[in-house]
Amino acid sequence: MAKGGITQKGFNYYEGFVPDLYLSLCLECYNYTLWLNEKIIYPNYSEAPLPKDDMPLEIKEIFLEAREIINQSPKAASALLRISLKKFIKHLGEKNRNLELALLNLINKGLPEKFYKAFLEVRAIGKNSVKPGVINNRDDIDTALALFNLLNMLVVSTISKQKKVNNLFKKPSKSKKIRKRKKIRKKKTKKPNSIDVIPKPTILYR
Repeated sequence: MAKGGITQKGFNYYEGFVPDLYLSLCLECYNYTLWLNEKIIYPNYSEAPLPKDDMPLEIKEIFLEAREIINQSPKAASALLRISLKKFIKHLGEKNRNLELALLNLINKGLPEKFYKAFLEVRAIGKNSVKPGVINNRDDIDTALALFNLLNMLVVSTISKQKKVNNLFKKPSKSKKIRKRKKIRKKKTKKPNSIDVIPKPTILYR
């Protein structure tokens, strides 16, 4: 890692150094990384997880937008993720505008109760709740990461779980497969009935 010689005018201007700016080169891929105050500023680096494959596209787009800015502004990322949570609850069929009541309704339908506590901890519901899309000064990187993981867990516990159940019913059972094989064997080994008329051989005369 080498100390960078970059000023506000760009490269090749050495009027002064930008403090705590470093440039590193990867010896495997030969790509450069730019560091400022021991944080990567190029290429864009995100600590947040990727969205689950089963996440609806509309939610996934907001999720990825929040993932892009989490290091620069965890407060803004958290605001976007609370919007995602509300939209996802609505996607599951809950029409109640009150997020807490909608969540309780999902829990009554079988969603694990641990999600209620998780929603309280990230201030999505409860007395200290923050409205979706509102910037909250108390939100930090840990809050944002918790919101990312909570949304992914919701997707797995609802859409992905139901998908697995549906796939089980689509596959034919072993007993059905065995019965099908037996039918095929019977057709192949079927003997001619006694009443079947076997034509007599004909003799041709000159």
